[in-house]
This record gives sequence, structure tokens and C-alpha cells, in this order.
Amino acid sequence: MKKNQKRIIWIIAIINLMILSSTRLAIADSATPSTAGAATRMGSKKALPLETEFVFTGGYRRDDLDWNIAGDINGNNPNILSELTWDDIESYQVKFQGSLVWPKIIALKGSVNYGWIFNGDNQDSDFRWDDRCGEYSRSNNGADDGDLWDASLAVGYPMRFGQNVIGTLTPLVGYSYHEQNLKITDGFQTIPATGPFSGLDSSYDTEWKGPWIGIDLRFKAREIKIFAHRFETYFTYEYHWADYDAEADWNLRDDLAHPKSFKHDTDGNGYVIGAGFNFVLHQHWALNFNFDYQDWSTDDGTIKFFLADGTTHKQQLNEVNWTSYALSLGLSVRF
Repeated sequence: MKKNQKRIIWIIAIINLMILSSTRLAIADSATPSTAGAATRMGSKKALPLETEFVFTGGYRRDDLDWNIAGDINGNNPNILSELTWDDIESYQVKFQGSLVWPKIIALKGSVNYGWIFNGDNQDSDFRWDDRCGEYSRSNNGADDGDLWDASLAVGYPMRFGQNVIGTLTPLVGYSYHEQNLKITDGFQTIPATGPFSGLDSSYDTEWKGPWIGIDLRFKAREIKIFAHRFETYFTYEYHWADYDAEADWNLRDDLAHPKSFKHDTDGNGYVIGAGFNFVLHQHWALNFNFDYQDWSTDDGTIKFFLADGTTHKQQLNEVNWTSYALSLGLSVRF
């Protein structure tokens, strides 16, 4: 399945699930008088109302990604043969988040974001000996094209506490999917120092997907009586397990097949931190300020080369590392 199809499926699934769940929970929350009376006679407390929120934001994002491979499948000859880095990958990002919270019953949270890369640097280095010694080739190239994409869906149990200032602590379990579709252009050979070369238009496309567990902690005022009560704060932490796959097209390598020159396969893990605050404008509207940080890494795995003659060859993928942060501003809509 193509990546664009996967994106559309994720977006439709998250939005439809939010709308459907919101409708069903709202119907359940609007219990008939006889039902409510029966619950009261049984000594049950009145359930807190369903809280629905949709947040639309846009902002700036910056990513770094690197990986290196060994000379053979056992991690030797040398232990680092080739290393690729993408530094200062800057992008414009838009993000949609939705949450349905029925206090002390269930919480459903989802998010989708997309980033357009507009700037970045790439370095490709090759080594003769172990531990990055004997570097005999290095190119420093452009990486100012491509895109980034993330989606996540989670369910949890929201625990509420506090009087004038209400806190909500929600343990969560979820599943996420992430892509970096990176480009290498504007070739410049640094070692040996032969300078610019033409025709470079390579690509490296990644997928990180898997389950996660985490917490969501939020604070808000029960009633907006003073200016300070307009500020709501939140913090999220997620720990992820990832199945990592990547495919590349090294367009100037005549010895490799095209458009699939090699692929990466391994497992990894990472954590995601989010923090921010809302400034309440109205009962149903708030300004949202948000900061997100991600840090991921993998175990050793395999790189499988697809050669031009139709054969394949495997070597050890030593590691992949990815970090990212994003700053965004937007609007929160509540019902």
C-alpha cells in the first residue's frame, strides 16, 4: 500500500472515530429522566458531562536523523562502513488533535500532523577502518525537500481531582505511526575535494510504527472568575515501541536497482513529551500554545541491498537515531 493511501486511511479513521464516539457518548450522557431517577434511587452519583475538544495548530518543526551500517552482516569489516546524517531539517507543520473525555469513565485521544520540509543538510561519509577512521569519501548535500507525517490514537481512564482548580490524570495506551520522507540533492563532494556534482536526487523514506503507553496530566479552573483562571496547562509523556522500516533510492548508484536500492529493517523505541497551555477566550474557544519533543533510536538490524543485476546482499544496520521538536500555535474548540 502506498504511503499516501496510509495517510488518508489514518486521517479518516481518527476523525471518524472522534465524531462517532462523540455522538454515542453524547447520547449516553443525555439520559432520560426516568433513567436518571433510577440511578439516583440506587445511590449512584450523577455522571460528569462528556467533554469534547478539537485543536487545530500550525508552527515550526526541526528534526535530526542519522544511521550507519557495518561492512558485513556480522558488524565488522569495518564496524562502521558508511554513515548518513540529516541535520537541521526544518519544516512548517500543521496538526489536528481531538479528545473525548468522560471523567472517571473513558478518554479517547487522537492526533494527525503533517510537515513540509523547506530546509536541511545531509552528509554521507564512508570509512576504511573501524570506529570512523580512514574516511575516504564525504559529500555534504542539500536536504530542503520532502515531508514528515505522524498519527496517533489512544484510549485511557481519566481520573479527576481538585476543587477550584481541577486536575485530570489519564493513563493511556495507544498506537502511533510516523514517517520521514527525506531527500538528498545539490551534491557537493568534500572528500576528496572535487566540489559540486550534478544529478543527485536520492530519497530515504522511513516508517516508525507500534504501541505505546503514557500519561496525560491537565489542570483547569472550575469557573473563570479571575484572569489567572483563563490559563490551562497540560503535560503528556509517552513511551513507544517501534517497528522500523525504511526504503531508499540512491539514484546515482549504477550498481544498485531503482527505484528501490536498499531497505532497512529493525526494532526500536522512543519517548514523546508534550507540554503547553490554553488561554481561554470563551466557553467554547481557547488559544493553544504547544511544544512537542521526540527522541527515538533503534537496535541493530539489517540493510538489504537490491543490486542492478537482480541479486540481493545483506549487511548489518548498526543503528538509527531520530530527534524532533515542534512549536505551534492554534485554536481549541470545545463542546
